[in-house]
Amino acid sequence: MDNENPNTAQPGSAGPNQAAQPNATPPNPPVGPAATPPPPAQHPLDAPAATPNMSVDSVVNPASQLNPMPVAQPQAVEQEQSPLGSLASGFASVLGAVFSWIIFPVAVVLILHNFVFQAYHVLGTSMLPTLHDTDYLIVSKVGYTEALVGRAFHKNDLYIPARGEIIVFHYPKDPTKIFVKRVVGLPGDHIVIKNGTVTIYNTAHPNGFNPDVSYEPSGTETLIDTDEVVQPGNLFVMGDNRTPGGSFDSREWGELPSSYIIGNAVLRLLPLDQVRIL
Repeated sequence: MDNENPNTAQPGSAGPNQAAQPNATPPNPPVGPAATPPPPAQHPLDAPAATPNMSVDSVVNPASQLNPMPVAQPQAVEQEQSPLGSLASGFASVLGAVFSWIIFPVAVVLILHNFVFQAYHVLGTSMLPTLHDTDYLIVSKVGYTEALVGRAFHKNDLYIPARGEIIVFHYPKDPTKIFVKRVVGLPGDHIVIKNGTVTIYNTAHPNGFNPDVSYEPSGTETLIDTDEVVQPGNLFVMGDNRTPGGSFDSREWGELPSSYIIGNAVLRLLPLDQVRIL
């Protein structure tokens, strides 16, 4: 029986407790989960913002690459405005000033003049002693405008001022002339002028009443005998001057259709020492 050590390695091989020989060829690297793959190539835009050896100022901002030119300031834009743009801007400024200082005020005046208020001078003495020659009146057109708007909406509302109001109207026989008189009779009134006295009969006053006591001096006599019923849509008007030839009114030329009425006087503005609400 040979006295042989079973743990002795054979020449050219290494045992489990024996180091590899210096001249041994290293085995191929193991293949498996423990292997680390090489890093993938990076896209330039995926590069890190900075490295320990790179200053922050040297980092390129992607936005600056897309728009390297600085944003122009508003003043620079105005300085670089084309001559045509400057002309258009100046024209717009002038047009705005013209509208603000000329067109708009004129439009407001025209609207007020035609639909709200209008001024008139009194010519003649037919309204003495209430009004005098050259008095300056402010006439309200609100009632006329309301009736006008109503007709636009297919309403038959007529402008009928209240009894006793002083009105300005176009003379029916010649609309170019403008008269100022007082409303005495309303539609449906039965007017009787006799013995110098005016008497009105209607449903509210079946026994009659004298309207002159409200605005005529005591003892005033009204000439030209009259007996008539005021027709629908018409008025019976007279001047306050009831002396012979003092007023040319409905006693001579007939009733006044409401369509000729301009408005009712609300204020005597001149003379200043006689300013009063009418």
